[in-house]
Formats: sequence, C-alpha cells, structure tokens
Amino acid sequence: MFGKDAGSPGESKLNSIIGKGSNCEGEIVVGGGLKIDGKFKGKIKADSVFVGKEAVIEAAVDTNVAVIGGKVLGNVTARESLELQAKAELIGNVTTKNLIVGESAILDGFCDMGQKDRRANRGPEEEKAKGSDKQPGSPASPSTAGSPGSSPVSGGQGGQTQAGSPGGPSKR
Repeated sequence: MFGKDAGSPGESKLNSIIGKGSNCEGEIVVGGGLKIDGKFKGKIKADSVFVGKEAVIEAAVDTNVAVIGGKVLGNVTARESLELQAKAELIGNVTTKNLIVGESAILDGFCDMGQKDRRANRGPEEEKAKGSDKQPGSPASPSTAGSPGSSPVSGGQGGQTQAGSPGGPSKR
C-alpha cells in the first residue's frame, strides 16, 4: 500500500494514513496521498485525499484529487477532480474541475467548476444561442442562478440533495 502507485488518474503515491479508531486534530500537510479512515478536525493539504466510508472529517481540504466515501464537514478544493462515492456526505462548498457523484451521495453547498472562465471565453452569438434554448416562463437553470461560476446544490430533506438517485436530483 505505501509507496505503490494508487492506480487512479491523478493519484499520487499513498504515503500517510489516519487509521480507523484514530482521532486527530490540527493541520496536516502531506507531499503525496493521505488516506483517512478515522476522525480528523482541522486543515488538510495533500496531493490526494481519500476519505474512507466510516471516516468523519471536519476540515478545510486543499488537494488535487479527492475521493470521499465518508462524511466531510468543510470546504473542499480539489483542483483536478472530486469523487463523492455512494452514500458519502459533503457539507460545504466545493471547487473542482471534475465532479463525480455516486448514488445517494449528499452534497450540501455551492459547487464552483470554473464556469465563469468558460463563459468569459464565449462569443456573444454563443451566449444568445444558449439563452434561446429556454422555454418562456421556465425557471433559471442552476448554472445561471446565483453567483457566476457557482450553483447552489440543495433540496431533498434538510436542504440536502441526494444526487445520483433513481430519477435524478429532487425537484421543488
């Protein structure tokens, strides 16, 4: 496990583990991959972060690649990709290029995927064509509601969305 390639694109070598039953608090900086199966509170900075299914994290996370199977309370910046595995919970804001959401995963916060940069590079004709697709009286799409480049993710019970469930996200 240590010193071997982790296998997924963008993953660095896994070289630190906070094991099941561990309870840590503070700031951790890892020049490689970090796997958390216990509890952690504070700040995390690593090349890649893997949160196990039973892990509970209360932290600001700064990484290139994040894979979350447990519960994270805090903002996550995953410059390349963020994967929320089935039944994972993330309560906080997300900044990433690529978002993968498993069945019954919960994301309660804003998600910024760099849309502001993409909109700035479009020509006026492209913007007009995009706007003409809307039906009169239809609600604003999540990508245009709220602040530029981010969209709120909420709904379901307790203001949370269960993405990836049969039938898609809940509608209000």
